This record gives sequence, structure tokens and C-alpha cells, in this order.
Amino acid sequence: MTDPTMEEVALYNDVTALGKDLWDISKEIEGLTNDPKMLSIMLFRRLWSNHQGYTLLWKSEMNLEASIVLRSAVEAAICIAANKSLGAEFVILMLQDTASTIEGQISVQDSHFGGKSVKEAKEVLQIIKAKMPANTVSKRLNWPNLAKKGGVDILYGFHRMLSAGSSHVTGISILRGVTSVGLKTDMIAVEALERRIHFMQLAWTTLLGVQLHAEMIGADAVAQRAREAGARMAIASSSWATVC
Repeated sequence: MTDPTMEEVALYNDVTALGKDLWDISKEIEGLTNDPKMLSIMLFRRLWSNHQGYTLLWKSEMNLEASIVLRSAVEAAICIAANKSLGAEFVILMLQDTASTIEGQISVQDSHFGGKSVKEAKEVLQIIKAKMPANTVSKRLNWPNLAKKGGVDILYGFHRMLSAGSSHVTGISILRGVTSVGLKTDMIAVEALERRIHFMQLAWTTLLGVQLHAEMIGADAVAQRAREAGARMAIASSSWATVC
């Protein structure tokens, strides 16, 4: 069976309801961007947007596009977990990543455009670096390390599989649909199974993000509902090995 079961669909819908309720709470909270609680809200806004986008794409059977959005959701959830675990240290990591990105953009702009755009980018870079502790260097986010620090190694597993199999332009992702006539039926079955697995991966991803973010901002009732849904999810996922 490759379609989501009735229980899996019910779980997904419950996770969606949790996400909506938590966003309704989150958007009313005010604070400074260097506060880990506010950073959690910004990260959850991304996760919740990804969840809604994935749902629309999945229902439209735009499976490749849905998997690309799923990977973005996984990254947002990993960051929510790392932010909750590391607190102010994660805020610094985000500043380091921002600085690294801007430096890369400056290099490209300087090579191809120059002029005013480079000057403005350098000014922004100085503002970002002024917020970083002394002797802190620019560097990109390290996804496996963030997942480990956040206690969500399973999400990095999702991230790796999505990066290789669909989200990035790789040999595997491009050539996977090129097959002989005799194997076409098998390929269709594999893609249908992947559609179900990705559906539940998004549910897991959003649910983890909901629970951790709810705990971060003190939304205790939502956090408890998320834990209860997680127990149901664990039972449902025990059967996945039989369909993989």
C-alpha cells in the first residue's frame, strides 16, 4: 500500500491544526531579534509557511516541487531545535552564517557588477559583524552538527536523502526517471511510495518543530498536544519498514 493510511492522514491534519494554533499564538508575541525566543518565532514562521506550501503541492501531485519545500521545512525545524538547545550561541551562529553569505555575494558582485551594490553590501556586512563577539569568524551553518546539538538527528537523515534524491540537481535526481519500458511500472510504484513517505516526513518535521517551539515560548497546551500526537506518530511509523 502506497497511499497514506486513514490514520496517517488524520495525524497530518492534526499536525496542521497544531501548526495553525501555534502560529496564532506566536504572531502576537513581540521582542528583539537577538532574543532566542523571537528567533524561534521567525524560524517557526518559515516552517509553518513551508508546511502550508507542501500541503498545496502534495494535493496537486507536484511531488518534485513538494520535496524541495520539504527540505526547506527540515532545515527550519533543525534550526528550531538547535536554537532551543543552544540559545544565545545559536543567535551568533546565525550572524556568522549571514556574514558568510554576504561575503560570498560581495565576491560575486565585485566580479560582475561592482559599484554601488558592492559598497552597500559591505556596509551591511559591517553592521552584521558589529553584532558578533570579538574574534568571531564568518562561517556557514553546519547541518549535521546543528541536528546533533538539537537532538534531531533523524531530521538530518531526511535532509541528506532529500538533497541527493530530489531537491538538488544531481545525477540521481535527474536520471531516476530515465528507465526502460520494462522497468517503468516499478518506477511508478517507487515514486508513489516516496510520495507517501515524504508526506509523513513533513508531518514528523512540523510536529517536532511545533513541540520544540511551543516549549520555547511557553505555549504549554500546544506542546502537550504535540507530545500526544508524537506518541501516535511513533506507533504509525512502526509500520513504515514494511512498505519501504
